[in-house]
Amino acid sequence: MNNTSVILLFTIGDRGFLFPGDAQWENWEYALNQPKYIDLLRNVEVYKVGHHGSLNATPKSLWNLFKNKGPASQPNRLLSLLSTKEGVHGKPSRGSEVPRSKLVKEVKTNSKLLDTRNAGDSLCIKTVISL
Repeated sequence: MNNTSVILLFTIGDRGFLFPGDAQWENWEYALNQPKYIDLLRNVEVYKVGHHGSLNATPKSLWNLFKNKGPASQPNRLLSLLSTKEGVHGKPSRGSEVPRSKLVKEVKTNSKLLDTRNAGDSLCIKTVISL
């Protein structure tokens, strides 16, 4: 069920891996108001884009926390994973399409994006494992 997901944040060594499932704004509002989670979220190096890239699954306040996002020259640049299909939910004319085009553009610009629409699953897995 949507918006009942547990937000999983794994820290392995000094690397953070964030898997929010289908968490939406209500889940994020709680997490982002807990000071003990802010530094952990700030240090994420691998982010699985929430809820297939839907409207309220990657809050701007979360995205702005990631210190590893930035241009291709950024050291330890954020790796983002997007698992989705186009044209299944929402409408671009209403700004509700999944994945959200504004979000995809931002993620592609400021992280290394592996998108299931463009790459096979084995490529995504090999890239994450090579980290």
